[in-house]
Amino acid sequence: MGAIYKGLQFKTALEARWAAFFDLAGWEWHVNPACVGDWSPDFWVSFPCDHSECHRHTLLIAVLPIDNIEGFEHHPSLKHAYTIDEDPQKIHKLVEAGAAFGSNPEVTTWQSAHGSGGGMHDVPLFVPNASELWRKAEKLVFRQSV
Repeated sequence: MGAIYKGLQFKTALEARWAAFFDLAGWEWHVNPACVGDWSPDFWVSFPCDHSECHRHTLLIAVLPIDNIEGFEHHPSLKHAYTIDEDPQKIHKLVEAGAAFGSNPEVTTWQSAHGSGGGMHDVPLFVPNASELWRKAEKLVFRQSV
């Protein structure tokens, strides 16, 4: 079932809700960026980071209706830790990593540099009020019936 947010048609209500969440969190986003190898990301996002070595993070995101992060175990988005591989035209030269976003902000993961190190990250690390924004985002999406 599709959905509309800000006049844009999304394939699913979950994708539309993520777009609304990105706006509420102050993240820049674009839907359906260029493919990376065998993977067609749902979003490109860029968001500020308060860490002195970072300033911004940029991700390509896969959105799936999954309720636990283990459901993404073999998803192609997570093959792109710390960098975007399979990009000979350098379309995604400023993207740090592929990310997996599930049914809510707690079901998110990516592996990238952060500060003087790096590792596994999730939305609540960068958006402390993620649960509240997620609830607000639902009210901004118009669901379409088939």
